[in-house]
Amino acid sequence: MIKAIIFDMNGVIVNDENIHEMAFVKTVEKYDVKLSHQDYLECCAGKTDRRGYKEIEEKFGVAFDVDALLKEKWEMYPKLFPKYKKSFDGVLELIKKLSKIYTLALTSSSSRSEIDLITKEFGVDKYFELIISASDVKNGKPDPEPYLKTAELLNVDSKECVVIEDSSAGVKSAKSAGCFCVAITTTHTKKDLQEADFIINYFSEINQGFIEKMGE
Repeated sequence: MIKAIIFDMNGVIVNDENIHEMAFVKTVEKYDVKLSHQDYLECCAGKTDRRGYKEIEEKFGVAFDVDALLKEKWEMYPKLFPKYKKSFDGVLELIKKLSKIYTLALTSSSSRSEIDLITKEFGVDKYFELIISASDVKNGKPDPEPYLKTAELLNVDSKECVVIEDSSAGVKSAKSAGCFCVAITTTHTKKDLQEADFIINYFSEINQGFIEKMGE
């Protein structure tokens, strides 16, 4: 029986990958790193900012002052967000609908300040009984820790959770934690999301019947 629905945020609720990409590109320019869109997807998408910078270091053979770049990026994001903010079609309505039936949580690789900014801006913060940010775990996605900790704090078994994700790192995290996983093709192709239990193109495909089938 499914008891909890856990949402990822970036790429699921908020369509802000372009904002994160712009910030990553801008912050590494001083190191003569020219980050392509493909580089961003491989190194950063679905992962914590710290892990993203570490993977860029490894790929380009450079050494960053990661803490300084994190601070710079976190200060840049809220300046870019008001101009470029948008949610994905149907997701805000889905959150409101599912909150009447299930316990909802949000498990994100983003900072707490970024999560607070986005959820309050879209008016959905009140629907989540628990929010896990990057600073709440030692190991970010694709490690299972974020979703294992979410299930533990919700006092449910991970097998009673359905996770909604958009990235391969997020899907791996959810499945490694023992959760059911629905992947949506908002930022990645079906090929990248094959480890998910279900792959969908639109949030309108998710309803109570769809979810309950996973718990049978």
